[in-house]
Amino acid sequence: MNKFTPLLTILLLLFFVHANAQSGFFSGSFQNNTNFFIRDPKIGAANLPHYDNLKVGTDNWLELKYSNEKFGLETGVRLDLFYNSILRVPTTPYTAVGIGNFFIKKKVKDLTITGGYLYDQIGSGIIYRTFEERTLGIDNALLGARLEYDIKSKVKLKAFAGVQKLKFSIQKPIILGFNADGNFSTKDGKVTFQPGVGVLNRSMDQASINQIVSTIESYDTLGRFVPKYNTYAFTAYNTLTAGGFSWYVEGAYKTTEAIKKDQILDAKDSLVNSAGNCVFTTVNYSTKGFGITLQFKRTENFYLHTSPNATEALFDGMLNFLPPVSRQNSLRLPARYFAPSQENRELAFGAEITYSPSRKITFTFQGSYIRDFLMKKYHPTDTAFFGEAYVAGTFKPTKSLELEFGFMYARYNKFLYRKEGEHDVDAYTPFMELGYKINKKHSIRAELQYQHVLKDYGQWIYALVEYSFAPHFSFAVSDMWNFKPNPNINPNANHYYSFFAGYTLGPHRFTVSYVKQVEGIVCTGGVCRLEPAFSGVKIGINSTF
Repeated sequence: MNKFTPLLTILLLLFFVHANAQSGFFSGSFQNNTNFFIRDPKIGAANLPHYDNLKVGTDNWLELKYSNEKFGLETGVRLDLFYNSILRVPTTPYTAVGIGNFFIKKKVKDLTITGGYLYDQIGSGIIYRTFEERTLGIDNALLGARLEYDIKSKVKLKAFAGVQKLKFSIQKPIILGFNADGNFSTKDGKVTFQPGVGVLNRSMDQASINQIVSTIESYDTLGRFVPKYNTYAFTAYNTLTAGGFSWYVEGAYKTTEAIKKDQILDAKDSLVNSAGNCVFTTVNYSTKGFGITLQFKRTENFYLHTSPNATEALFDGMLNFLPPVSRQNSLRLPARYFAPSQENRELAFGAEITYSPSRKITFTFQGSYIRDFLMKKYHPTDTAFFGEAYVAGTFKPTKSLELEFGFMYARYNKFLYRKEGEHDVDAYTPFMELGYKINKKHSIRAELQYQHVLKDYGQWIYALVEYSFAPHFSFAVSDMWNFKPNPNINPNANHYYSFFAGYTLGPHRFTVSYVKQVEGIVCTGGVCRLEPAFSGVKIGINSTF
């Protein structure tokens, strides 16, 4: 624990006690996730510390906030408590307690000053994004200061400086950034422009440079280069809106630095000296009963971290976010094959069309194709990374009944995304969902999905039934059955059961579930990681006050 943590905690709590006596607003939240691990070698939930010895792991977050509009003041503090946690690295227990977040924000006329842990982004996040995603164990806040200045509600200027958070300590490279956002419209107000520019500087510390130099010196003469202390990233973007038409475009460039070598062409974990660039655009058009979205992204060597040096957790040191183009599915089986953005090389296309001939019927058509932008003659393997086609229809014959039927096909380069298996895994997934509102308080929902994927786990069937009794209770039971497995992956036709119960009392929600989960990719908001199989009981508490 940081030696200043107790002092900061006491000072902030004393401030809360004093401030709460004034004409302000005090709020807070508490979240608890506790896992009880039950060993199950059949599904791979074994031979790890949690299953063999520890048996229990828990994660807790207690957050307190105070705001006072009269004085333009807002402040907050969050206490994080992890005991045998699987959040950071799912296979390695993590135990630590400390201040996970604190900040103080003061507004003086058009100037806003913030100090502490900062969550922010520039544009779509291509050159800079700090955020927290608890389900994936991500918390890459910037510990520093930020100034924001509004010019007549037309231009917003922002400057920040600090170091990135690493658990309850910090990473030493210094991060500096500047961002300007505009908001303009024509005299008749029918067309709006929202341009923006951003600059980021990462200044490497001596210890990180020494480690990079040590790595480079192990190469032969041809592979050596002189690493730079400073890296700069630039971006320019704009959103144009006119009626039902909207167009967002962003282009970014990063100066030369030491980055990890292209893993597509060379599996060796080595460094090269390279600049990077990325272009991302999305076009939307919507009118009554019809909507279309087109996306394009080209990425080349846009690896932007605090340092290329390897770290314990996958997301440690991540400074930016490359928006994905593939569909983010909420259904269990279609969500198994998602294509997260690639930092080295990627050419991605996406399109989605929605059509509603009436209020009772909606059709959705979506497709994406992601590949390497190098020609195949320069590439030792297939240049295709991912492709998908998705079609679904939603029908509401009555106010109480809603039906959805759909089909998804995905071609997934498992070797690229998971570093194992085939280059071309084909997944065929038909699905259906039914929702029925019995009355004002009672409702039922059911899902049925089938997946045929011979080069991975084989054939799956998934079924779920959920019953809700508003405003307090909800129950669900499901089974994901690998009824015809691929013997090269798993010889057993395993069942992955789940039983869930939830109780809501005002702002408090309590959940308990018995879960068996297959190994696979877990994604939230376009960010993904591979998680091992899970077997056990999960208890959750979410409370706001």
